[in-house]
Amino acid sequence: MRAFLALLLVAAPTLAPAQSDDGAATVELRVKPLLCIVDARMPECDITFLVLWRSDRSGPHCVFNDFATAPLRCWSEERAGELSDQRIVRNEFRYWITGNDATAQLATATVEVLRLDDADRRRSRRARHVWDLL
Repeated sequence: MRAFLALLLVAAPTLAPAQSDDGAATVELRVKPLLCIVDARMPECDITFLVLWRSDRSGPHCVFNDFATAPLRCWSEERAGELSDQRIVRNEFRYWITGNDATAQLATATVEVLRLDDADRRRSRRARHVWDLL
């Protein structure tokens, strides 16, 4: 089951392009995986995320996530980059990339957490006989 979940998680990339109206650079941000599946037996995911970005223009770029105010990594005068980020995930969170202005998010990607309900309704219902009226 664990191998199946890992395979499912790796196969869910995203592409989040962004281009401003003033003709600024187009930036794409991809994060793999984008989905973490948890249940009662595994309430969290211990996973390594691959964060890839690409721009049509070189310049300074920094990748952030919701866990810290400081960037995970910055590049100067680059058009592409990648990083690995090891995380224990319980809730949805985001990655984003900035350029010259650290407050302006050029592209974002959201990692979702899917919770599987372990309580199967068929097991929680009382068994009744066909002639049982009450």
